[in-house]
Amino acid sequence: MPETQYFQFKIESLNNFIMKIILVAAMSENRAIGLNGKLPWGNLPDDLAHVYNIIKNKKTVMGKKSYDTPDRIASSAGNVVVSKLQNIVLEPNFEYANSLAAALEKLKLETEIIVLGGAQIFEQVIDRADTIYLTLVQGIFSGDAFFPKIDLNLFELKDTIFHSMDTQHAFSFKFLRYERRITILR
Repeated sequence: MPETQYFQFKIESLNNFIMKIILVAAMSENRAIGLNGKLPWGNLPDDLAHVYNIIKNKKTVMGKKSYDTPDRIASSAGNVVVSKLQNIVLEPNFEYANSLAAALEKLKLETEIIVLGGAQIFEQVIDRADTIYLTLVQGIFSGDAFFPKIDLNLFELKDTIFHSMDTQHAFSFKFLRYERRITILR
């Protein structure tokens, strides 16, 4: 096998063992993602459909607060809940991890995982994210949980899709997709 083909094969083989970390979140213009365990803007059905399309057939990671919310999103492929609390009771299709590192270890054979939040989990993992799907809800909302700042030197905005306010959506919003500019070593 010529050396260039061998090298290409080796890189493609290595890519199969690198976990892609994808963050999925919705935030307001002032970065609010939650208030008293709920989305500050209420229900946006098209955003929910968009999120379920992204997480389809992928395992997710979320913090205990996100697990406990009435707006909880979950994947039929499986979900890991991160909590420092021990002996927590989880619904079927959810498993426990005592740290983000432990959650990533449980999912180490996955090629892609989805991180659904909340704020503390996003803060811990944003520096390792490869892709960020962010719904930007137009408006300033009160919040007690906020999405961390994105270093735009590290991420490039690849897609923007605008959704206007209508009878089912009290607020207009944008679907944004950011991709990491520089591959990081893990």
